[in-house]
Amino acid sequence: MRILIITDSFKENLTSRKVCRAIHKGITSILPDANINEIPFSDGGEGSLNVLADNFKGEFVICKTEDALGKKCSAKYFLFKDRKVAWIELSQASGLAQIPPSKRNILKASTYGTGLLIKDALDKGCVEIILGVGGSASNDGGAGIFEALGGKLLDNVGKKLSRGGASLNTLESIVPFSISKKVKWKIACDVKNKLLGKNGSSVVFGPQKGASPEDVKLLDKSLKRFSVVIKKHFNRSIDKLEGGGAAGGVAAGMHGFFNASLQSGFFLLAKMTNLKSKIERADLIFTAEGKIDKQSTKGKLTGSVANLAKKNNIPVIGLAGAIEGPYALMYKAGFSGIFSIQNEPMNINHSKENAEVLLTDTTERVLTLYMKNNK
Repeated sequence: MRILIITDSFKENLTSRKVCRAIHKGITSILPDANINEIPFSDGGEGSLNVLADNFKGEFVICKTEDALGKKCSAKYFLFKDRKVAWIELSQASGLAQIPPSKRNILKASTYGTGLLIKDALDKGCVEIILGVGGSASNDGGAGIFEALGGKLLDNVGKKLSRGGASLNTLESIVPFSISKKVKWKIACDVKNKLLGKNGSSVVFGPQKGASPEDVKLLDKSLKRFSVVIKKHFNRSIDKLEGGGAAGGVAAGMHGFFNASLQSGFFLLAKMTNLKSKIERADLIFTAEGKIDKQSTKGKLTGSVANLAKKNNIPVIGLAGAIEGPYALMYKAGFSGIFSIQNEPMNINHSKENAEVLLTDTTERVLTLYMKNNK
């Protein structure tokens, strides 16, 4: 039996590689002779650098930069060996995981550190920048990136704005910088949310980064002002852009500033690694992420895997730290079943501390049922 394990990370808990290993252990306890193929994967955000290192010739470049709140740190990006292309993972410098929960401040969080990584890649002669935008701590529309590269954002008296999404509410003008028009910009994103409104960046993702209801209102208002000024200076509309709300509006902002193209991070990596052919050869697929919900069916890894498998009538089992309906949407997307790894009442800290054991245990139970029903 050919079993494919292709998983995302459990954010702020397990890497995708550890998730794969835990599921692998559960499978072999039931089917010790199974032909198992492990693929730690990503939908373009966190974990994408490891996918690239596993599949392409290149190197990790370590840079001095800063986190989303301005603390000095080091971060890495992937530089392809045979072409002048860099893959920057926003979460490396500007990620939520880099900031302790007690110190998170979405109003002041900035993508400036990610901009420093991009600047280093451009200084090394890169003519294509691929920016994976998952896992951000910020909601600044990519304003910090623009500033790190040399641009200026000014208020109505010509004063430079302070960093962070909240200050964009007073944005009046933009001073661009000189950059080669030969540079191609791609944004690898995993959601389809637009920049503004009830399904926009601030409302949907702001609370996950610590935003209060009042913060959400201010940030949405700030990004609206940001979109108006972008339109005025660059003649590009970013407020209705599908996927523009990714990573605190970074996707929309990068399109506005640089005419970057937005692409599904999963399908971009899948095409680069020929994932489709690996899926087609499987008899059963296990996929997993920290939470499987309706967002999973809108560009995230697990839902994208399920959708590809559905086209080839391959059953897909989804495992997650938490699951949330409507479940009919998941089955329609291609999941054969989705399962939470909890096996008794427990708080989230206990679940995280024991996630690997719980993944293995759930895999054993689910696979046992699957095998009994498919004799």
